[in-house]
Amino acid sequence: MKRKSRKGRLTGWILILLMGVFLVAPRGGCDTCKIHLLTGGEYFYALRDAIDNARHSIFLAIYLFKTSRYPTNRATGILNALLSAAKRGVDITVLMEHNDDPESFINVENAKTGRRLADAGAKVFWDRLDRKLHIKAVVIDHHVVFLGSHNLTHSAMKYNQEMSLMLNDARIANEIIKKISRFPKTPFRRTP
Repeated sequence: MKRKSRKGRLTGWILILLMGVFLVAPRGGCDTCKIHLLTGGEYFYALRDAIDNARHSIFLAIYLFKTSRYPTNRATGILNALLSAAKRGVDITVLMEHNDDPESFINVENAKTGRRLADAGAKVFWDRLDRKLHIKAVVIDHHVVFLGSHNLTHSAMKYNQEMSLMLNDARIANEIIKKISRFPKTPFRRTP
């Protein structure tokens, strides 16, 4: 008797969980939307894998993209995935924060990364000087979107308390690209 009641309770819990999945599934404009909450280091693995699977385009708007010479640095891992994507012929567009202080930590780090991306054939742009680009967004192949608090730094992708969403929605992806593309920007200039 105990065996049957345990089995019945287990079946009941499974049914409740399945009903919960259907109740929280996205409604409205996206029948195929899948939304994933990425916390801590999950963001790094999900983003790197999505870049590795990119076929056509990557659009990235970021406040800070700080890489290093260490191969285990997660931001360097993302940069290397982007460089590999560029070699595969993926069209890459990057918009980064830039301010009017040439010695600013943000400017120095973004310029280092920008040079490597531009050398690989990516289209790299600076945001306008009178505003702060605080967006952290990546759109891959016009349907995979990463949006949240993660900068592209080792700390953000390993140690910090960060939270971002990964979703699959062409409508939202294209709206993000359209809005950010309208921002006034300057082409990245390679400095010695």
